[in-house]
Amino acid sequence: MMNEKLSALMDNELDPAQWGEVLDALKSNPVLQQQWHDWHMSKDVLQGNPSLSSDFMAKFSARLAAEPIVLAPNRLPAPKTKRWMVPMAAAASVAFVGLAVWQFTFHAAPAAQPQMASVQAVMQQGHVDAAEVRAYLAAHRDGVSNPMGADHLAQVSFEVGEQR
Repeated sequence: MMNEKLSALMDNELDPAQWGEVLDALKSNPVLQQQWHDWHMSKDVLQGNPSLSSDFMAKFSARLAAEPIVLAPNRLPAPKTKRWMVPMAAAASVAFVGLAVWQFTFHAAPAAQPQMASVQAVMQQGHVDAAEVRAYLAAHRDGVSNPMGADHLAQVSFEVGEQR
């Protein structure tokens, strides 16, 4: 019965509730230990894994103990100059971008202003009916509140001269 449980444990098919019982028996019984070793050797041969000599672990442990212990030196502290360089570089880059935006926005060369043509001749105007002007302004009042239409407007003044 224990052989079946040992085989199931080796194939990872044993119920986890029974692991403790099988492992305790494996620790205390040298016959089960030898059987465990033999079964694993057979499994390795069937799977094509290279087999190791029986005293492999003893040789490995002896070679590991003979290795010199190399202590790595402590890490040197970072120079203090590098600690302030990162924040200074960040501040300098932010200042550069801010200065570039400021100069582009406020110191750009002003666009050439169009010159208004000056008219010297005074146009003779006849009688202007105030009611017609109010009706005209009421009909065209939509463009006054539109800020995009402001560049199309021109200031006009009428001078009423002598009528002939």
